[in-house]
Amino acid sequence: MYELIISISRYIFVIYLAIFLLAGFLICLSERNIIHINSNICLLVQRLIIFFFHTLAFIILSFNKENNSLNLNVVLFFLITVSFIILGNIIAYKLYKNSCHLILNGIFFLMSIGITMLYRLNPPLAIRQFVWFILGFSICLIIPMLLNILPRLNMFKYLYLFLGLSLLLATLLLGVEDGGAKNWLSIKSFTFQPSELVKILFIFYLSSCFSQSHLKIKNLIYPTIMSFVFIICLVFQTDLGSALIFFMTYLVMVYIATSKSWLVLLGSFLACLGSVIGYKLFSHVRVRVEIWLNPWSDISNKGYQIAQSLFAIGTYGVMGSGFNMGMPNTIPVVEKDLIFSAICEEFGIFFGIGLILIFIMIFYRSVKVSLNSQNKFLCLLSSGMTSLLCFQTFLIIGGATKLIPLTGVTLPFISYGGSSIIINFVIIGILQWVSIRNDKYNICID
Repeated sequence: MYELIISISRYIFVIYLAIFLLAGFLICLSERNIIHINSNICLLVQRLIIFFFHTLAFIILSFNKENNSLNLNVVLFFLITVSFIILGNIIAYKLYKNSCHLILNGIFFLMSIGITMLYRLNPPLAIRQFVWFILGFSICLIIPMLLNILPRLNMFKYLYLFLGLSLLLATLLLGVEDGGAKNWLSIKSFTFQPSELVKILFIFYLSSCFSQSHLKIKNLIYPTIMSFVFIICLVFQTDLGSALIFFMTYLVMVYIATSKSWLVLLGSFLACLGSVIGYKLFSHVRVRVEIWLNPWSDISNKGYQIAQSLFAIGTYGVMGSGFNMGMPNTIPVVEKDLIFSAICEEFGIFFGIGLILIFIMIFYRSVKVSLNSQNKFLCLLSSGMTSLLCFQTFLIIGGATKLIPLTGVTLPFISYGGSSIIINFVIIGILQWVSIRNDKYNICID
């Protein structure tokens, strides 16, 4: 009976995801006046899908195959998490009716998938991750209120610069190495990753610098030098994934601020040059490139992680092994680096593609928030935040599928990581604040 439920659930999960994406697509068409549909109904359908997905996944997790009974600990955790999802949606809707609820629905679905998969992999980590979710979501709700009462945020560029560089230098001097990168600070039993917070400060700094009217090339020199200092600090920490995210975010923001394509081409050339230099200087970079090119040459050692990732994605085909029926724990560091591979193994490649489409939906809506902004600072700020999330998602999914060399970054809202979860929620809170500001401005001019 249990195996039959698992077999049927493979199709149900894909159907849930397809309906969720279809509802989001219809909302986007409706806003462009291509079709006429009640967006609130589509948003409600998405919320119901999240509830049904979460419920079915935990029904499977809670069933004890040995004695045909329910695991009460799993049931209790389900009740707590599903209550959080329901109450979180209600609170967000009541507090910020003018925010982009399509983005929030996407985030809640990613949260549900992440918590579900983490509980399958490592229940204690899932419980800790849920605590981070509660804290992160609370901060996300507070941010629009907080930013509304602060003075003009583009006036503090040197404060952003000072705080960001201070955190990076402190990490260089006092940091703790983990996974080959010296990018953690430890205070007694509490550890956190300063580069996550520096991402926010970096974008605020560049937005402040580039938002001035009549921006000229000479005005880019100092921010570019400082951006280079940020990236060099990350390189010395051997946190090359974050360094690449910072650089690509910088390029996007420069292009938005100047509309000059040649600056992007120059930056791309410098990125290629920096990659060659990094390859020559750092042995672990050479190892990662070697593994990327041919993981099968040393499959039992250096290539084991990426080989297991590829086996997980490809072994069970488009529909997967069925939730709770695969072997995702054979992938090293699966909870942090390669949770996307574990999802593809058990939920199937179709589900993995749908997961990518959820990210695309969130990025599309975030870009729309940027385009709707009448304020250059807010436009740059929201564009930078969107670019950061987009590049981070591309890096980890690209690494898991061997499209690019694997880097140790997290999949937003799904992979385990307290610092990452908190900062990702901060980003969403800022995007929602900009969306609310846009809506108020549009009402005024109407």
